[in-house]
Amino acid sequence: MKVSADYRMLALDALRGKWKTAVLTGIAASALGATISSSSNSIASNSKQGTDIHFELFSQPNGGRLLAVLLVGIGLWAILQLIVGGAVRLGYARFNLNLVDGKDAAFSDLFSQKDRLWDGFCMKILQGLYIVLWSLLLVIPGIVKIYSYAMTPYIMAEHPSLTANEAITESRRIMGGNKWRLFCLDLSFIGWELLCALPLYAGYFLFLNNFSGSEAMAISIVLLLAIPLSIGFFFVRPYEEAAWATFYRDITAAPTEPDEAY
Repeated sequence: MKVSADYRMLALDALRGKWKTAVLTGIAASALGATISSSSNSIASNSKQGTDIHFELFSQPNGGRLLAVLLVGIGLWAILQLIVGGAVRLGYARFNLNLVDGKDAAFSDLFSQKDRLWDGFCMKILQGLYIVLWSLLLVIPGIVKIYSYAMTPYIMAEHPSLTANEAITESRRIMGGNKWRLFCLDLSFIGWELLCALPLYAGYFLFLNNFSGSEAMAISIVLLLAIPLSIGFFFVRPYEEAAWATFYRDITAAPTEPDEAY
């Protein structure tokens, strides 16, 4: 039975010579609302100074207009992600399956499921709904279900005839006895993700501490630095995605244990 190190090694082999394409595809997938398979990292701050900077910025002349533009932009982006995110996630799964299968994985794979907007939308909604309902019981059942439903995008990408609910059911079946293994695979990347987070946190607090008298400049620089400083995540996550795809290929070739109901 393969362990996390085996999946990482296979993922690296699949990515050899294709890193540039994998990185660009991962960035585009994330921007278009594809839920990245591995556990996401959020950047949060409880700094009162950061809060003051936001308020000071919007209290400046034309601050209300700036706030309105930001809110409208965020709203439109959220709507776009909601509409296309599921189909893009299916395309991203197709890209990674092609990658680990040694086929011609191309950026265009990301849009190969563009005619399945409804299927992708249903997948995102149902997965989210089931996970939320299980999380209402306790945190642990919700986490378990995240891994139980984790293979749904790969299943739907390979079997277009399946509905979202049928793919979720199939994911539960093939993940029977495999959820802990996938959790360990995810956990094996935590060191890389923490390393990627350090420059972003350092830059954030550096500029908050040095531009306290120039609020607008501080927040602008922080926001501009957020993308390039966090770009490391996009180099790590193609690695994780390829590892997940190799995991899917492995467990679908092996017998599985029955899983619980949703």
